[in-house]
Amino acid sequence: MLGPRKCAILAASTVVGLLGCTDGNLQDRYASAVERYQAGPAVRSEAPYYDPARALGAPDGKTVALAEESVLVVRFFREIPDAPGSDLRLFEVGSDSSSVRVSVSADGRTFVPLTTPGLSGGATELDLDGTGLPFVSFVSLEGLDNFGTDPGFDLDAVEALH
Repeated sequence: MLGPRKCAILAASTVVGLLGCTDGNLQDRYASAVERYQAGPAVRSEAPYYDPARALGAPDGKTVALAEESVLVVRFFREIPDAPGSDLRLFEVGSDSSSVRVSVSADGRTFVPLTTPGLSGGATELDLDGTGLPFVSFVSLEGLDNFGTDPGFDLDAVEALH
């Protein structure tokens, strides 16, 4: 039989452990690392939107500009399965009709383009169906234009839906 002190410690440990799992699960929903970033010529290195880390984590209104010739590869530290329905969600801030090409990879070396040629504006959901990949951990985004005040597609976050 546990004494009152041991019961209190056990209860506190259980609550902390459950909260830790919840926080970890939420963190795993969003891209966690920048694997590669190449800014296009229209992106000024002194501008705040030059920082690719702004695309990590949950949407917060801070963006990285993906202008023409820009490439950003983000990584999830887990496998995102190809499940029924949409599998990924991109968040873009602004309504300047900028576009981006999206490719995905399981290993970070071989990328498969998604069938959606160019995406623009708001929250856009993407399906891995048709890629031939059972799961992905890497998402590559290539800027296609220089529209807007912050040139190109203003990426806020990448979310895994499963």
